[in-house]
Amino acid sequence: MDLATRKMVYYGLIGLLIAGSTVALFQALPSQILPKDGTLLIYLSSIQPDITVDPNIATIATQASSASVSEGPCRTVLSLNVTIDSVTIHKNGDTDDSGMVVSNTRFTFDVCRPFNVSTLISNAKVPVENVTMVSLHVASAMAAVQGQGLQTVKVPSDDIKIPVSPVVHISAQRTSSIVISGSAHIRFAGSMIILRPVLRVEKTTGPD
Repeated sequence: MDLATRKMVYYGLIGLLIAGSTVALFQALPSQILPKDGTLLIYLSSIQPDITVDPNIATIATQASSASVSEGPCRTVLSLNVTIDSVTIHKNGDTDDSGMVVSNTRFTFDVCRPFNVSTLISNAKVPVENVTMVSLHVASAMAAVQGQGLQTVKVPSDDIKIPVSPVVHISAQRTSSIVISGSAHIRFAGSMIILRPVLRVEKTTGPD
């Protein structure tokens, strides 16, 4: 084998070693080198409360029966704390509708005190997909009623489902966001307080 041939074989072996090492590195650390997930931020914005009293049922307090718009929606209900213990997103093609839990941190807010600024309730890495719905799971709801003290509040459904339209696309290594707002309908019915949140997607951004 002459010198030129030996050099060609030598450089060829070096090239193969470099290529093999590069492939091994990409296989060993794919998530660090080429992240496949994007970031999804979910915010809770202003939720406006209103109170109604069922005229056909005796109310739980004299103060409740006199509640009116002119007095302000939370004149009778001093506070109504709602605790969310999980945030779930749903995507196109979910056959079992189980979705993906992106936050299980408990978050409590008072619907009688609307937010001054949007509050971040979830910051998660999410695979590339289209987000079509967000679900908030209500762990508990408790109201402080003038003259009555603390009262348990009934929420007809533990899961508040908010359709996302148009859908939010999650792209690898990029950030998208969803801002949720809406209203909280508080109803006095005899000895019961019923809360019906009506939430919607106010704004979406990204992927940025």
